[in-house]
Amino acid sequence: MNNFESKENFDLGLNSVRSTFDQLEVWYREVNSENKILWEVILEIGSEAVWDKLFNALTDKHRDDSAAFIIKKIRELLERDKYSLALFGLNHLLIITNNEEPSEFDKLSITLILDQMLSMDISDLDEMDRLLIDIMRWMKIASNSKLRGSVHEYLHANHAKVNQLIADTNSPDLILAYLYTLLAFDCYSPMRNMMEYLLDKEWPFLDTKLQEEQFAHFLWMSFYLSMDNVLLRVSKQSDYFVEQANLPEIILYKKYYAAKINRKNDDKTLEDIVALMTRGLIFEEPEKTKLWDEIIRFLQTRVNTSISTPELQTNIKKAEDIWQIKNKTDHCPHCSQSKLVKAKFLVDGFKKKSAQVQKQVMFELLTCERCLKVYTYDILNKNLNLALEPYKCKVKLDPIDYPPKKEVVKPIKTIAKKVVTMPTASITSGYFKWPSTEANESQGQSDREGNFREETDLHRLGYRITGLNRNQRWDVLVRKAIPKITLKEIVYTIARNIRLRKSQAGGKTKFAYAIAEWEHDLKRLKQEYYKSNFTWPQY
Repeated sequence: MNNFESKENFDLGLNSVRSTFDQLEVWYREVNSENKILWEVILEIGSEAVWDKLFNALTDKHRDDSAAFIIKKIRELLERDKYSLALFGLNHLLIITNNEEPSEFDKLSITLILDQMLSMDISDLDEMDRLLIDIMRWMKIASNSKLRGSVHEYLHANHAKVNQLIADTNSPDLILAYLYTLLAFDCYSPMRNMMEYLLDKEWPFLDTKLQEEQFAHFLWMSFYLSMDNVLLRVSKQSDYFVEQANLPEIILYKKYYAAKINRKNDDKTLEDIVALMTRGLIFEEPEKTKLWDEIIRFLQTRVNTSISTPELQTNIKKAEDIWQIKNKTDHCPHCSQSKLVKAKFLVDGFKKKSAQVQKQVMFELLTCERCLKVYTYDILNKNLNLALEPYKCKVKLDPIDYPPKKEVVKPIKTIAKKVVTMPTASITSGYFKWPSTEANESQGQSDREGNFREETDLHRLGYRITGLNRNQRWDVLVRKAIPKITLKEIVYTIARNIRLRKSQAGGKTKFAYAIAEWEHDLKRLKQEYYKSNFTWPQY
C-alpha cells in the first residue's frame, strides 16, 4: 500500500469517527432535551406518589451525595412554588441525614430553604396556614435529627421575623404549632417574646376564637414562661374554660395552683395531681417533661414514697457533673482507648449564684462508655446555655485540658540597695545664671516661646503639670530629664513657661495652679542641684 492509499484510508477512518461523534452529539441533545421536558412535566404536574418514587430513586442512584441531589430538587420545586412537594422532599432529607452526617452544604441549604418557604406568598390564606403548620411540624421533627443544629440556628437568628409572620395570621393552630417548635428547640427567649406580643396585641382577637383544648395549650405554655397570670388576666371569653374545666390538663392547672397557693400537701391532693398528669392526653411526652417540670419538682420534694410520680422520660439520665474540654474529640481524655458517644441527658439550669434548679432541658452531650463522664466543649456549651435561657448550666473545667495553674514560688533574693548618685549642675551644665520668672502682662511672649507641651525636650521626656503630682514630676526630672539634658535647659524651659503664663491677660489668676507647681519644682531644683559660689539670682 503506497502513501497515497494510506492517507486516503486514514481520511476515511477519521471522517467515520467524526460522523460517529456528530451522531452521538445529536443523540445527546435529543435525550437531554427529552430529559428537560420530562423534568418540566414532573415539576409541573408530578404528584406526591411520583415524587416519592423519584426521591427514592435519586437516593439509591447517588448514595454518596444523595442529600445534595434531594436539596437541588427541593430548590427547583420552591422556584415553582411547589411548597407541598418541597416539604415532601424535606421529609426524605430527614431520613437521609439520619443515616449520614450532614455536610456543611446541607446545613447551609436548610437555612436557605426554610427562609424561602417561610417567605411564601399564597393568595389562599387557609392553604398558606396549612403549609406553615406543616413546616412547623417538620422543624419539630428535625429537633430530634442531625439537622437540629441547622434548624435551631435558623430559628434563633430569625425569630423576630418569624414571630411576626406567625402572629399576624391570628391562627391559633399555627401559633401553637410554632410555639411547640420553639419549645422543641428550647428557644426560651423567642417563645417569651412571642407570648408577650400575643398577650399584648393579639389576645383580644384570639380570645374569642379558642376551643377548650387550644386554650389548655396556651395556658400551659404561658405557665412554662411564667406568664399564666397575665393570660388569665387578659382572657375575657376563654377564662370560662378554667371556671368550667373539663379537660384533665385544665383541672390539673387548677389543682396544682390551689395546692401551691394554699400549701396543701396532703396525700389526697398530691395523688389527684399525679392522676391528672397521667390522664393528660393533649401533650407529647417530651412536652410534658418541659411544661410540667415545676410540678414534677414540686411532687419530688413533697410526695410520700407511697405515692408514685408519673414516669416521664425515665430512660433519660440526669447529667450530675458536666466537664468542659477544649475541643470536640472522639476519645475520652481520661480513658484514651475509650470512644466518646453522643447521648441525651437532662441538664439543670440555674440562676447566677443560686443552687436552686430553675429549669431543666433534655440535651445531647458527649459521654464516655467506660468512665461514664459527661463532656461538653465550647460550641456545644454555648448551644446548651441557649437552650437553658435565661439560666445557665454548671460546668466544670476538665483538669487534663485545663490543668490548674501552679503557683510559682520564686526564691527571695537579697537585692543590694542601689545608691543613686544624682548628677550635679557642675557636671551637667557648668555655671549659668538662674533664670527669672517675672513677667508683666504687657510683656506678652510669643506663642512659639511658650509652646512648651509639644516642642520641648523636657515635655517629650514626660514632664508636665497635667496628670502628674509633685512626686511623679520630680521622678521624671531626676531619672529622665537630668541624665539626658542639662540642668540649664530644664530650668530655663520651666521659667520660660512661667513667664509666658504670667504675661497673658489674667494669666496669673487663670494659671495660678500651674505657675505654683512650676515654681515649686524650680525651687527644689535650685536647692538640690544648683550649687555654686556665685550670688543667687533673685526671682
